[in-house]
Amino acid sequence: MSEELAPWILRLLEFLKLSRPETNHGLGLLLLWFAFIAVALILWRIARWLLDKVLHGLARKTKAEWDEQLLNRPLLSRLSFFIPLSILSVVNDLLLPLHPGLQELLSRVLSLTATVNLLLVGFALANGIEEVLGSVRRLKDKPIASYVQLAKIAASVVAGIAIIALLIGQDIGVVIGGLGAATAIILLVFRDALLGLTASVQLSTGDLVRLGDWVQIDKYGADGDVVEINLTTVKVRNWDMTFTVVPTYALISESFKNWRGMSESGGRRIKRSITLRSSSVKFADDALIERLGGVQVLAPWLAERTREIAQANATSGAETSVLVNGRRLTNIGLFRNYTERYLRHHPGINQEMTLLVRHLQPTGEGIPVEFYCFSRNKEWAVYESLMADLLDHLLAAAPYFDLEVFEWRVAPQPGH
Repeated sequence: MSEELAPWILRLLEFLKLSRPETNHGLGLLLLWFAFIAVALILWRIARWLLDKVLHGLARKTKAEWDEQLLNRPLLSRLSFFIPLSILSVVNDLLLPLHPGLQELLSRVLSLTATVNLLLVGFALANGIEEVLGSVRRLKDKPIASYVQLAKIAASVVAGIAIIALLIGQDIGVVIGGLGAATAIILLVFRDALLGLTASVQLSTGDLVRLGDWVQIDKYGADGDVVEINLTTVKVRNWDMTFTVVPTYALISESFKNWRGMSESGGRRIKRSITLRSSSVKFADDALIERLGGVQVLAPWLAERTREIAQANATSGAETSVLVNGRRLTNIGLFRNYTERYLRHHPGINQEMTLLVRHLQPTGEGIPVEFYCFSRNKEWAVYESLMADLLDHLLAAAPYFDLEVFEWRVAPQPGH
């Protein structure tokens, strides 16, 4: 059809005085081509303005936010660019029937431009979908960015194959068949992306990591909140406000600690111990028991325990004049029970969770007394302050039970 229109195009050029029958009409075609390019660009600007005013304007007027995010300006601008491409494609078929080589070249250029623009449209649409899904409350902790990046990679691969097919003038199926021999190279190039994709699916399916989780990855020095999960990396904001970027597949191949369970529970665990000198452990005498009778949290239990022991010794006929006969209270046992009751009366301790005080295996330094409980407030600063207050109090209370806390002492050097 374009060949049939060739005489009409020549007459049009002669009518516009852009060419003469006895001269070459190439200059006239070039000028006419640039004129159509200018018209196409003007129409593109008009179409972009109309789409922005109509579609994006209507989206802004609605109460919902998803339509405004989906019909974003980059998407509308790239969609409108198809208008000048379509016009130039038609003009190319009409103006250059007598120059098949140039016509084929410009046709390929336009096709490549349309392919790239279609890819950019897909990217803009994917970004809008990511924003829409990211605003959904149920999906805020899901790695949406990883799936969007995967879709972009897949679209880029398809677009790349199409561009190669256009450049070499072959069918897409032939190009795909030729890429089979380069599979190993492709796997090597996209190794991190493929490993990241597998890890992202496992993390999402197993609900191992979410945005906002506090994770600790010792190998990479990461200890803080997860702020970003991508296809290949996980970004962690450490507590010192630095950032650590960890490969996504490292969360599957390496061990890490996720503190989400603590955050979702009713408290944060406190597990500390005080080592007491074995030489300071003794049976509690009457003076010590009388002095401890004034400790409010311990007095009710101490009075009941004293009566119970006295009754048991009387029943068994124990000769209590010898200290090791019968049952007796010890200062370390009194300290252990005091610690438990002190924690049970502390307002900062969650009384509905596990609370216990126990002796650990004696060591060369002494006998560790460990207390295990959970704080009500899980905020880091409040938690550390509470734990420090508990240790301060118990360390200061130990001498009141005639107990000595172990401390390192430097041996005096000869000559000093």
